[in-house]
Amino acid sequence: MSRFAVFALILALGACSSPPEEAASLEELEAAAGPVAGPTPVLPGDIAKLQVEQSPAVGPVVADRQHYTLYFNAQDSTNPPKSTCVEPECTLVWPPLLAAGGNIEAPGLDKALLGTVKRPDGLEQVTIAGHPVYRYVDDEKAGDTVGHGVDDRWYAIAPNGAKATR
Repeated sequence: MSRFAVFALILALGACSSPPEEAASLEELEAAAGPVAGPTPVLPGDIAKLQVEQSPAVGPVVADRQHYTLYFNAQDSTNPPKSTCVEPECTLVWPPLLAAGGNIEAPGLDKALLGTVKRPDGLEQVTIAGHPVYRYVDDEKAGDTVGHGVDDRWYAIAPNGAKATR
């Protein structure tokens, strides 16, 4: 179960509890649910670090600095790059990978494939071959590829910017 679903369940159960003085505070609920996914915070001078990893399930994929698989949404535009995942309902499940000032470090990737696109909130999202890239909240550990094929539109991204395949 995703952390978002756990948080929603805890929140719903808290609303059904007896007297309000016994209800958990919002901070306690958030702590119990663990961190909720959202866009990666970006500080001035931050550099998005990408690397090529080998996934037993789907072959070579691009991963972030924490070795989590990156994904693209087949419904996003690539020319020009544009994300369709901009509402909280989407970004809480598929947090965009951000890069301050377009700073991207990516050994093993063709630099010509790398870029950024400005999101509606003004933040810069990393693109690979024009595809805005995201993490998936249900990937519980580095190397997971649980998001590959979700809704027939989310796919792990290969180092050449295409859908990862074996």
